[in-house]
Amino acid sequence: MDDNTITTQDLVAVKLAEFGIIDDTVIANIKAQGVNTPDQLAVLKEDELIGAGLNKVQARQLLASFVKSAISEPSPVSGPVSYDGILPSVPDDGPWLQDLKAGGVLKVDRSTVISAIRAALANKVGLFDLPGKLVTAMEKFADANDEQVDPTFFKLRKQLTRRAYADIFEAIEGFEASYVTESRKKQLFDRINQYLWPAIISFNEQLRAWYDAWKNQMADPTLLLGAFAAMSKGYGIAPDVQIPDTGVLHDQADAVNDANNKVFAGTGVQVASAMAYDATQIRKVLMEETRLPALIGAANRDQMLKMLNASVSPTYPRLETNLTRYVLSIFQVKDQPSGMEELEYFKALYMLGSQIPWDNLGGHGITGIGGGHVNTQL
Repeated sequence: MDDNTITTQDLVAVKLAEFGIIDDTVIANIKAQGVNTPDQLAVLKEDELIGAGLNKVQARQLLASFVKSAISEPSPVSGPVSYDGILPSVPDDGPWLQDLKAGGVLKVDRSTVISAIRAALANKVGLFDLPGKLVTAMEKFADANDEQVDPTFFKLRKQLTRRAYADIFEAIEGFEASYVTESRKKQLFDRINQYLWPAIISFNEQLRAWYDAWKNQMADPTLLLGAFAAMSKGYGIAPDVQIPDTGVLHDQADAVNDANNKVFAGTGVQVASAMAYDATQIRKVLMEETRLPALIGAANRDQMLKMLNASVSPTYPRLETNLTRYVLSIFQVKDQPSGMEELEYFKALYMLGSQIPWDNLGGHGITGIGGGHVNTQL
């Protein structure tokens, strides 16, 4: 019989042949139990396979092949989970700035958390140093070429160095840009390094341990096949599968919230918002002002950043987005209803966490996001 005439029943025999099961009587015994496709072999139990004529090794190898296929999926029992429809999204600059202008700077809310992460990452890659470096480079280039500075020099200098927070701090009477001093900036970043990063990392480690404990149960063929049976009946989780207690994740999420409150004690909210606003405005000028490279003698934007020693890894934008989303998701753990919705939420959060280079985060802040690469999407 050639390949073009292989029937559905024959495919069962082909699958069994992979494990040395070629006896027609044994194959017939298996089919007699209602097996019509190779996938249906997975619902048989080990003793049923042995009763059909397989030896113990053949039965276990056959079942193990289905287990291996199933546990390779990101979700142990219900298939891949997309976190896009489950976890909170990160707003663009426009909506985020609107949140600040609406008065979000007066309390620790979503906009404040976003501000802290943006400010901390921007500080690590030296974004706040770029305005001064650019202004100095523009003036130096004009002097070296015996030319006057370009008419746009002072306009750019004002754009790059001004600190005007009227738009975002209009709800706070008397707040002035001069309040955001270098010492207050340093205090904010020290608190983030001391409290926030360690708490976030600890949460992620606990989440991984929780997920691994759940997934490891799937190494038991009996439990996994029970999960298959439960899914086929629409239950979602097999009765014998014990979901690890999520209470420890809630406790760790509370610890992250406590660390967040320590970071923003005093005027941390306002300083973080101001720093993140600065970072946004600097990036906007760098992206939109096409004449900047020529004003310092660079051929293009990438060369300009290299000349200013502003090497940033291409992974930086994704790191900022994913890390911000991860932290926002932690703060919503307390709002998740118990049951399947909560489990799906934690699985989605685990998937998002797997996209973050945690080795770059530590008790002393963020490391490893530079490395000599210029990010053209700074």
